[in-house]
Amino acid sequence: QVSKILESMKARGLKPNLATFNCAINACAKKGDVGAAERLLQEMEQMGLEPDVATFNSLLESCAKSAQPDVQQVSKILESMKARGLKPNLRTFNCAINACAKAGDVAEAERLLQEMERMGLEPNVITFNSLIDACAKAEEPDVNQVSKILELMKARGLKPNLRTFNCAINACAKAGDVAE
Repeated sequence: QVSKILESMKARGLKPNLATFNCAINACAKKGDVGAAERLLQEMEQMGLEPDVATFNSLLESCAKSAQPDVQQVSKILESMKARGLKPNLRTFNCAINACAKAGDVAEAERLLQEMERMGLEPNVITFNSLIDACAKAEEPDVNQVSKILELMKARGLKPNLRTFNCAINACAKAGDVAE
C-alpha cells in the first residue's frame, strides 16, 4: 500500500521528501518488512535525498519486528549509518538491541550496550528489558545473567516495570529454573 501511495504522489507531480520517505519506511518497520524498508531507502537515495537518524532507526525497527531478525543486518545498518557521519542515539541502540534480543543474540546485545555507553548514552528501562529478553530468547538462557542485568538496573537507579519482570520470568521458565 505504501508503494502505491508513493506512486500516486509522483503521478500527481508531487515529489516525496525526507519526511515522506521516513513515514513510508516507518510503516514498513511496523510490519517488520525489512526488504520493503531497504527498497524505499534505495529509492530515496536515488532521488538525491539523504537519510537521517530517524530513517536508520526505522530500518533497525524493521529488523526487530521481522519474523526472523538478522543480527548481521543490524550491524550493516549501524555501520552504514556511521559511515554517513550520523550519530546513533538512544532509540537507535534500543532498536538494535531489541533486534538482537528477538534473535536471541545476548553477546551482540551486550556489545551494543557497551558501545552506546562508550558514546556517552545512558541505557534506560527499554534497553535493559531488551537485554533480559535476549537472555530469554537465547538458545540456552542464563538465569544468572538475568539476575546481573536486574542488579545493574538497580545500581543505575532504574526501576523494573511489568515488561522487565515478564521477560525475566520467561528467561527463568525457558531455563527450567522456576526457583530463581
